[in-house]
Amino acid sequence: MELLACPPRLPLAVNPGRCLLFVYGQLQPGRREPRTASRAWPDRTRGELFDLGPYPAAVRVGNSSQSIFGFVLDVAESELTGDLDAYEGVEDGIYRRIRAVTEAGFNVWIYEYARPIPTSAVGPIDRWPPG
Repeated sequence: MELLACPPRLPLAVNPGRCLLFVYGQLQPGRREPRTASRAWPDRTRGELFDLGPYPAAVRVGNSSQSIFGFVLDVAESELTGDLDAYEGVEDGIYRRIRAVTEAGFNVWIYEYARPIPTSAVGPIDRWPPG
């Protein structure tokens, strides 16, 4: 996967069968990045991020004055709707996949936490892992 230092210029051509995914947790470059990710770049999106310990939770995506640091990945739609939705527990109601716009202006998919934030959560924070 090609990791860019900054977002590419708009408009961006995304090949057929591919889409953009904003990641802020375990799917970030250098962690458990999607197998079909061809390129990635740092960006931010509006929302609140909480540290749940082994993984983070983004809430109020697009509806907050705060922002979340993460990466935009160019991935295959088939991996998004198959493996990644399953990994994020979409069918079990843990996360839901929604649309968002990044600060650089990219229309992306993002996984938003679909359950109440536990009282043990740390945050809001601007990036995960914190530090």
